[in-house]
Amino acid sequence: MNIHFKMIPRRTIVLGLLFLVLLPSCKKYLYLKPEDSTYDKVFWASGANVEKALAGASGLFRDAITASRLHFIVGDFVTSEFLRGSDFWNFEALSIDGQNNYAYTPYIEPVSNWTSFYGVINQCHLIVENTPNIDDSKFEGGADQKKQLLGEGYFLRALTYFYMLRIWGEPVVTRHSVVDPLNVPPVPRSTDEETLGYCIEDLLKAADLLPPKSDNPVYADKNAAWALLAHIYAWKHDYENAEKYCDEVISKGGYTLEPIDTYTNIWDAQSGETIFEVFLKYDKGNNEAQKDFFNIFLFNPIVNKGNNSSWAVNTDYADELFGDENDQRYAKIFTNGQGGVMLSKYTGVNHFDPNRPDEYVIDNNLVLFRLADIKLLKAEACVKLNQVAEARKEINDIRNRAQATPLADNASCSMETVFDERARELYGEGSLAFDNIRMKLTNPDYAQTLPDPFTPERVKAKGYYWPLAMRILLPQNALLTQNEWWKNH
Repeated sequence: MNIHFKMIPRRTIVLGLLFLVLLPSCKKYLYLKPEDSTYDKVFWASGANVEKALAGASGLFRDAITASRLHFIVGDFVTSEFLRGSDFWNFEALSIDGQNNYAYTPYIEPVSNWTSFYGVINQCHLIVENTPNIDDSKFEGGADQKKQLLGEGYFLRALTYFYMLRIWGEPVVTRHSVVDPLNVPPVPRSTDEETLGYCIEDLLKAADLLPPKSDNPVYADKNAAWALLAHIYAWKHDYENAEKYCDEVISKGGYTLEPIDTYTNIWDAQSGETIFEVFLKYDKGNNEAQKDFFNIFLFNPIVNKGNNSSWAVNTDYADELFGDENDQRYAKIFTNGQGGVMLSKYTGVNHFDPNRPDEYVIDNNLVLFRLADIKLLKAEACVKLNQVAEARKEINDIRNRAQATPLADNASCSMETVFDERARELYGEGSLAFDNIRMKLTNPDYAQTLPDPFTPERVKAKGYYWPLAMRILLPQNALLTQNEWWKNH
């Protein structure tokens, strides 16, 4: 039985795991020692407590990626998708017009401080180390539930490391929990290759343990593990394996593309297209919904604020991208507001308290993997493997769903074709900036035609990764080093 996301009260999770989010200056971010029963032998004695630990880790991951809207800053804002409102003066340098200067981030600490992710990592260490030692009889669902919870621990650890790597590169990889957090030796950063290898190890274990299909995509299953493996192999430019794991999801997962008439169900936790999503829905008993995450895209008349406090759609870019007038996605994901165009994927505004009419939450989930993403990732792999007909087929599956004009049998199908289709399909989902890194900046085919504002020198020094807040992090780990490009920029 899966309960770790919705049925354990948030108060219980947060109070029980406060050690992971409140970081005293005397402790190192790599190993945040539990101060309550989570670390006690008594705690690791039942399946119910493993569920609580996993709920805590999942909640910490959610908090880490939503803090200051990190997910959308690093995945979308730094591209051409959105225009910042005037209230976001401190985002100017991050934009393309600001040359993606990631070193100037006043009041946006989460983009340069990875501390919160190590709370997730250490909790996952505890889960995968302790769960195997608990007798099967202590789990309500017996051995099957034990396997599933252990698999989810491996999956979440891999997801967290990969998420960190795509932002900052070369995380400090720890492989176990710590006995004495006050006497931890300095640990150097791991290479991208080492980190990705560790993620692959975890995901292969997860895929063996997890069920074929979860009844709710907020819980990982084999398909979520395969989807993440496909993305990791694509990041490595190992497109043979990327295609392999895309095919696993496509052929075995049982997912279907959401019809265009109900397209927005994808972000309302009602779609058979979703593979894995982060729970942010509202319910009275256990409210994980937020106001200030999705509402960055909204303004009047959907919510009571001006476009100066939001990110409006960059219509110059969007209109060029959606040049096909037959494409129904444009009308489904964009809507006119007062003073601009809004992204309307996340418009589940819920005025939950009749006594406070100005208060609301955005009642949507954050989709991390879905079928359209994986089909287009396969198309990317097929382009690199010179399987152009197959790439065209996958793209046309997405375009046919959107009622857009399909690619003709003799039409060109290049990396640019796939990139543009991913931009249309995944607009505002935290994807495009990482697609740009994977498909263009680190693709030798683009070496002479790098997109602005990147130069060969910046790419060689991996200046597509974000700098670290060394003043905060270095005192905790003397072997920590700054990303190369940002040492002098």
